[in-house]
Amino acid sequence: MEKRHLLELEKAKEDAFRAVREKELLLERYTREVKTGKKFMESEAGRAALKAAGVEAVAKFKGSEESKDLVLDRAEGIYEQTVQDCHKKLHGTGRVSGEDFLLLDLGLSLNFARDGRMVDVGDADDEIDGDNPPQA
Repeated sequence: MEKRHLLELEKAKEDAFRAVREKELLLERYTREVKTGKKFMESEAGRAALKAAGVEAVAKFKGSEESKDLVLDRAEGIYEQTVQDCHKKLHGTGRVSGEDFLLLDLGLSLNFARDGRMVDVGDADDEIDGDNPPQA
């Protein structure tokens, strides 16, 4: 019985020794690869590879639907605000009427108060309906 335990103990020691040795070898290999990787990344070829990977990633994103959707969403808001600003300036000159704007683009939400000035979309219902009394 004791002999069997001694054999099991020896086998366990050998397994532990092998595991420790394997761990040390892997650690050495890892350290060597990290140093090699750092040296590579500091080299001209490494910098070129990193730059190429970045350019490739940017090109891939620019060609994606996500990129197109993002650009269109941002452009839509900028376009609408720019058009409204231009319309306000043109209307302020007195040379262009509200009806002219509506003829230009029927899809735009332009609103005018009773006195003929343009109002923002959020304020338009109150001022057009006359719900807000004039401020003195």
